[in-house]
Amino acid sequence: MQFRKCSAAGPPAPESVTRMVRRAYIMASLEQYLALLINFAVLATVARLLTPGEIGEAVTGLAIAVVAFSTREFVTAEFLIQRHAVDREAVGTSLTLQVLCSAAVALGLGLASGLIAGFYGTPDLSFFLLLAAVAGFTEAVAQPVIAILRRNMSFGALAAIRTAVSLVNGLTTILLAVLGFGPISFAWGLLAGAMMLAGLSVMLSPVPTREFFRPGLSRWREVLAFGAFKGAALVVERIQEAVPQLILGRLTSMTAVALYNRSNALCGVPDRIIMSAFYSMAFPALANSIREGYDIEKTYLRVLAYLSVLYWPAAIMVCLLAPQIVRIVLGHQWEEAIPVVRILGLSAVFWAPAIVTGPLLLALGQNRDAFLASLVSRVFAASVLCTASLYGVIAMALSQFIALPVQTAVGFFFVRRHIPFSLRALVAAFAPSAIVTAFALAGPLALVISNEQPQSDLLSFAAATVLAAIGWLAGLHLTRHPFLAEIQIGLRLGRSRIERLRRLLAAGA
Repeated sequence: MQFRKCSAAGPPAPESVTRMVRRAYIMASLEQYLALLINFAVLATVARLLTPGEIGEAVTGLAIAVVAFSTREFVTAEFLIQRHAVDREAVGTSLTLQVLCSAAVALGLGLASGLIAGFYGTPDLSFFLLLAAVAGFTEAVAQPVIAILRRNMSFGALAAIRTAVSLVNGLTTILLAVLGFGPISFAWGLLAGAMMLAGLSVMLSPVPTREFFRPGLSRWREVLAFGAFKGAALVVERIQEAVPQLILGRLTSMTAVALYNRSNALCGVPDRIIMSAFYSMAFPALANSIREGYDIEKTYLRVLAYLSVLYWPAAIMVCLLAPQIVRIVLGHQWEEAIPVVRILGLSAVFWAPAIVTGPLLLALGQNRDAFLASLVSRVFAASVLCTASLYGVIAMALSQFIALPVQTAVGFFFVRRHIPFSLRALVAAFAPSAIVTAFALAGPLALVISNEQPQSDLLSFAAATVLAAIGWLAGLHLTRHPFLAEIQIGLRLGRSRIERLRRLLAAGA
């Protein structure tokens, strides 16, 4: 039996595929913008309600939970995305394995919570981890639904679900922080968000409820074959992200963890706006392009050009405006984070090409190479960051200038095994973006140099942003960057919809 909404349809025309991918990116971007606003509100509010040490304790608890639950990617529901059709047995197997794996992880985390709290000398961490374990188990039911919605490129529904989850999580965290709950506010927020995710996923599932909740294991071999490499890759990735901070918290203080984590969060704004939106729709879109027989080399290089022209100016802007950003978002009590933000913002320019590697290799069906690329780069990065964490926050930030370029180089190596692009083609893809970045940064750099002590951080930030936007658009026109066509298409669509709305209003009058 096959579900009509989930099964593969006939091949769409190239124009419809392009429109579908473009619409998917817009919806994924909208979701990221809404989530960013919510997270920023939480970040700014909680930074003024809790001490850096309390936030460091919460960050530690969340990092441990994230690493623990990343192991369920060995039975990832994303195997549904690459299937030609999704049937009842595949969905039932995915749900069953997700629930069983999440239950095992939650039980293990709960049993180990006391030992972990003792290791860090923070008794409250035990209850934090118990709540995180319940939250991780609760959201297991949502994983197959999210995968099917991504497969169908239903990013409008995904945006609605994730925005609601972010709101519930954020409001719960802020409310409890105001009431004086301290670091545990984050854990209760996590649990509230997980409950909302599970509920909305069941409500909006393309699969009928009676069919969805039928357990089964008939496709377990297929799930494990797909998830073995992806799960290992994600575990390595999460360890690389979390373990250096966990070492920092054990050897120095929870305050140091908070400084690094919040600096990373601020520098992650371009990543959240641009890269995460791309990543959420990249695997389905690339897989669809490959199924339809498009020139994947041309697609890959164009994606690199698009990402770099968006990401590079934004990342370096964070570096330039670090003092204003820290004071506006976190407050004056976090000024120790300014040099960390500068370093992380500048090093982030090396990250743009690396994010394409995983989705592309998975779309090509090269799960083993996707795993090896992630394993090699992440193990190296984790080794560098863990070593640097022994010497403090600044050393840990500086180590990104070693870790990120190596990750990018490893990604290029594995991609070239399947897409033999030339160095000349790669430079041709990046060169216009570099020129546009220079145009975008000229105005803000002049402003920062001429006004080292701005009277208003908000006005200074706004002025620099406007100058950057003007320079960026000028650079796009002068270089005839391919992304300019996307802007022109967006403007035409906007004008047509405004005209359509005007006609409807006129007809109604």
